[in-house]
Amino acid sequence: MLLTAIKLKLVALVAVAGIDTADMPSASKEFVSILETLKAEQDKVQQNPGGNNTDINKSFNDAVAKVRELAQKDDPDATYALAHWGVLSGANINEVAALYRKAADKGQVLAKAELAQVLMQAGAQNPDAVKEAIKLIKEAEAADNKVARRMLAQLHLQGVTEGDKGVVVVEKSVAKAKELLEKGNKASDGEATLGLAQLYSAGVEGVPQDQQKALDYLIEAGKQGNATALSTYGARLLNGDPDTKESPKLVKKDVVAALKMFNDSADKGLAAANRILGQIYENGVGTDGADVKQDVTKAFDYFTKAANGKDPQALFRLGNAFETGIVKDPKGKRDDTNNILIQPNPKSALDLYRLAAQNNLAEAFYNVGVYYETGTVVDKDPTKAFAFHMKAATAGIAQAMNRLAGLYANGTGTTQDLVAAAGWYQKAAEMNFAPAQIALGIMYEQGAGVRQNRNVAMGHYSDAAQQGVALAMLRLANLYAVGVVPGTPDFPKAWAYAKQADDVAQNSGNKADIDVTANVIKQLEDKMKDADKTEAKKIYDKMPKPQTAGAPAPAAPAPEAAPAKGGAAKKK
Repeated sequence: MLLTAIKLKLVALVAVAGIDTADMPSASKEFVSILETLKAEQDKVQQNPGGNNTDINKSFNDAVAKVRELAQKDDPDATYALAHWGVLSGANINEVAALYRKAADKGQVLAKAELAQVLMQAGAQNPDAVKEAIKLIKEAEAADNKVARRMLAQLHLQGVTEGDKGVVVVEKSVAKAKELLEKGNKASDGEATLGLAQLYSAGVEGVPQDQQKALDYLIEAGKQGNATALSTYGARLLNGDPDTKESPKLVKKDVVAALKMFNDSADKGLAAANRILGQIYENGVGTDGADVKQDVTKAFDYFTKAANGKDPQALFRLGNAFETGIVKDPKGKRDDTNNILIQPNPKSALDLYRLAAQNNLAEAFYNVGVYYETGTVVDKDPTKAFAFHMKAATAGIAQAMNRLAGLYANGTGTTQDLVAAAGWYQKAAEMNFAPAQIALGIMYEQGAGVRQNRNVAMGHYSDAAQQGVALAMLRLANLYAVGVVPGTPDFPKAWAYAKQADDVAQNSGNKADIDVTANVIKQLEDKMKDADKTEAKKIYDKMPKPQTAGAPAPAAPAPEAAPAKGGAAKKK
């Protein structure tokens, strides 16, 4: 025991910018020293955002330059760090893969696991890349890498075959997947333990559904520090399990127990617990705060503590706060200086978004991309915007997919590619993101990047219209006015959709929108006979009423768009 303690004292552990030297047993003194300097600079921002003159971007770029010098001397950990920082340091995907491969060839285990993740994105289009990825995953798992272990478990759950004859590359075996997750559980890997909870909750062949076992593993995963498990179990304590025939009511509502659990976890240093407490006090719990009263000041105290612990979602939430400003009493006046908790500060917001991105939060990559796209606080840089949006889009952020598609469509920051634009709009549209549905509808209506098909365009417009988006309703009005089959206008349907758009505009109170919809209605009525007008009102009366929320709010700090709140949970 004494020998172990001495060894631990000799190793300087640093966790910063998504790099943790605890996972790098042979990290060089030079590499650790660079990270320590970067950590000291970033701590200043995290502990007092908006209240210091530290240039977080310069600090990071200085660290990248020094790490690059080490990488050129064949330091495998430095080479891995350059790859891991990837987009943040201006590297493209090919450069990132090359750096990962160079580090992996020198035995850097983290590089093997993360290179495998990059290669797996190629999917069915590149069987050789998938084979290489699986080889790397197995090697990293054999070296006790927890990420690789979970990836291999997932591969066994799905099974991987190759070619027309279905040659087995990874055997589909729930038993082997479960064995790997149990190995992770014994090593206190909270994410592996959460995986076991999910297996027993869903029930799969070989693992019968067992909600009590699922709950036990969920609680254990939370104790192991898994933020998702902690928040999931906490939510069940705050609300109680629903009483249904399909699922036993295993957890009774106990707000006091939930708060104690989160506070105990926070006291043990779990940053995510502080963030969850922040979310609880920001919104309150129960009708009119009967269980926990809303307390914005207390909420942001917790968010700040979580950010100091490098919780990416807390950093992101603080970024939101500095983007828009925060008042102590949401019911009070926003311009009352005594009611202001956080003054708007776009530069501090960007610093916090950068820190969240460095800790690999997809929404943060998107937000930083919007800053570069719009030239807010930083010089406008379409190439960097493209890279950040690509990173967020491949992580599944619909807003990023939509922006990325726009960059492809216009040839901004990349070579113009209408086919790629349509592909990314399609991905975002499948996630029910209304702006992408409208953009894709226009491409089908015009035959840009896709084969022209007005019926398909109509379908995409209809999907967006059902979300209460006036622009989609006007596109439908225009499509019917011209004719889904050109030359065969349907003025009654066109009028009905224009009237729906006018309803949305009237509800919003936006005079410019009201003027537009009123003008469209007048132009249509000028072309309509009395019988058409009668028919139009019948169609309008029978139409399902769309949602009234309007277009989904983008999760970005762009001047023309409202920022998301609450971090990664807000993927709209």
